[in-house]
Amino acid sequence: MASIGMTWRADLSAGLIAAVLTLPICVASGVLAFAPLGPDYAPAGASAGLIGAIFGGAVSALLATSSFVVTSPRVSESLVLASLIVALSRTTPVANDKTLIIAAVTACVLLGGLWQTIFGLVGIAKVIKFTPHPVLVGFLNGVAVLIIISQCKPYLLINPATSNPVMVDKPWMVGLFAATAAVILLFPAVTKRLPGSQRLTRIPPIVIGFFGGIAAYYAMKALQPSLELGPTLGSVHLALLPPLLKLSSGDWPAIARLGVNSITISVVVAIVATLDSMLTFRTVQNTGDVKLSPVRDLLAQGLGNCVSAIAGGVTTAASPSATLGAYRAGGRSRITPITCALALLVMSLFLPNYLARIPTVVLSSILLAVGVQMFDRWTFEIVNDVRQSSSTLHRRRALYDLAVVFIVLGVTVFYSLVAGVIAGCLLAGIIFVMNMSRPIVRRSFSGADIQSKRIRPAADVAILNDTARQRSVLQLEGVLFFGNADDLSVRIRKLFEASEMIALDMRGVSDIDASGAASLTNLVKKCRELKKHLLFCEVPPAHIDRIAQLAGKSDAYEQQIKSDLDSALEWMEERSLQIHADKRSKADVLQLAEIDFLAGLDDAALRRLSEVLTERNFAAGEIICRRGDQGDRMWLLTKGSVSVRLPTADGRGEKRIASLARGTIIGEMALVETARRSATIVADEPVVCYELPRSGFECLLTEQPLIATKLLANLSRELARRLRRTSEDLSLLS
Repeated sequence: MASIGMTWRADLSAGLIAAVLTLPICVASGVLAFAPLGPDYAPAGASAGLIGAIFGGAVSALLATSSFVVTSPRVSESLVLASLIVALSRTTPVANDKTLIIAAVTACVLLGGLWQTIFGLVGIAKVIKFTPHPVLVGFLNGVAVLIIISQCKPYLLINPATSNPVMVDKPWMVGLFAATAAVILLFPAVTKRLPGSQRLTRIPPIVIGFFGGIAAYYAMKALQPSLELGPTLGSVHLALLPPLLKLSSGDWPAIARLGVNSITISVVVAIVATLDSMLTFRTVQNTGDVKLSPVRDLLAQGLGNCVSAIAGGVTTAASPSATLGAYRAGGRSRITPITCALALLVMSLFLPNYLARIPTVVLSSILLAVGVQMFDRWTFEIVNDVRQSSSTLHRRRALYDLAVVFIVLGVTVFYSLVAGVIAGCLLAGIIFVMNMSRPIVRRSFSGADIQSKRIRPAADVAILNDTARQRSVLQLEGVLFFGNADDLSVRIRKLFEASEMIALDMRGVSDIDASGAASLTNLVKKCRELKKHLLFCEVPPAHIDRIAQLAGKSDAYEQQIKSDLDSALEWMEERSLQIHADKRSKADVLQLAEIDFLAGLDDAALRRLSEVLTERNFAAGEIICRRGDQGDRMWLLTKGSVSVRLPTADGRGEKRIASLARGTIIGEMALVETARRSATIVADEPVVCYELPRSGFECLLTEQPLIATKLLANLSRELARRLRRTSEDLSLLS
């Protein structure tokens, strides 16, 4: 019982905190929606925003999956409604009748809610969530730019014909406007550097900006009453009679004649609200590990908007800032959003005089900050990829994504929000068709075209060259679905007529549908029947579980999934060498004469060389040399294998860049330069090798110049072979 009581108290307190977070956004969103009607309608807009948060939020919370998701008006939807008011203001039947315009907007909110309800019932939400990321980012960025422009424009005097085409109007008000927005945007970064930052970072920046801006406004007014800081919001009262109920029988035909505009905008509002809500639902699932029902929750959002419209409110959507704030405060159930709605109702009914004194400049600052925060930072990452990517394929994809972002952004900003949504839908369809029609196999290689980074002796290299056709690599790209799954299956079966092993490079696969997964499952089964090997490598994290499931848990195939292409190539090469073990030395430990580095030396020379060599043994995992060690010796590997490792970019670990098999040499650059070790070398398995110190080699140079010269010639040939191989790999994968 005590636990239940604590949960209730946590949900109630979280709801009150969510109300404080929601208040500035819902008021600002309502004011933004009604802004084209003029400053006299700011109180009506604020009232519509509060009504949406109260009624829409409460109904959504009651009908949705029990969770802490808070629903309130959002800036994106309000901007769409503002565009409808602009369009209606230019339409002759209602241009001068603002009551009819508000009623038409309310009807649009109602229709948008009905569309959302239909989206939930027919499962369109499952389709919308697959909107290509560049399309979504382009639209959101376009909305962000429009919000920023709409909030900055009133504070600027623009006259291109003068010597100063752009001038600041009312500098003190502009200063407060900019400072309040800056506080909201910079507060998290600044507080991290201050003592007690953990407590400070728990305070939402928008709350600091809202109340801090109001305090600054009245402090400046107290010090200098004549300062021009703009008006306050004015009388805010919840309408007793909603706009739709104010209409007379003669008004409805005029509303009906506006149907084309209202219906089109209502669909756009529904799509934008659905996208906003789906993104918030995803955040909730990642943050709170809550299982939500997209169908039920979207249906609840739609019905909430219908009730909001009937009560006279604007469109609402799930709010990420208020929801995360409620979660951090302990909110875990629907009690939290219901408490939030009730708290806003109490404020509206009993504190209207305080709401009336909110400065409009502070609301503009909040909208500006929201617009800046909406601009997706992924755009800058894509620009950086275009500038710095060393891969032609990666750069081409980045350019393609960037083009899509700017097309949707440009249409949204320079034409209209409706056109932006339409352009986004068209591009999404085009991208879908392009992805589906693109061949799933981008490139194919045989063992002769591509090899692993493992350094091997000449005898093993010769075996691998002779058996190159037995190993193949297919680089896949795009969506693996029913349209191309059969083609991939046919191609792999055809390859298996000559190949024993095939590696599928999955790094370019963006999605795998049920048909694609079924095709891969059948291929795996067929390979096992034929005693062939099908490997998967570079599998994206989103698909690793599905690939692991179809690969099965068989011991014989537990190594079927490789982390990267090099690991897959190395596994296939080792398998080929095992199959042709009769062509390799059967000795457990190689003799000196079997090492390529010593090729051409007679028995006498080998005996003389052995006098300066020291046999060394290393256990699996033991470090042979570290990066930064003095390069004063080298090793001749006669048993086992080693890995060459470098630190990762973040400095938190190491990555393998190459491996060396028995019959090769390690640390050979110590013979030609005196620099420190550039990499760490670790034994992969028990290793037996011979150590040649620099002093020993210098002794050979002095006393046995013919041996030393032969060794240097062999070393030069080996280094040239490695350099040529590296160049071939780079040209192949560029």
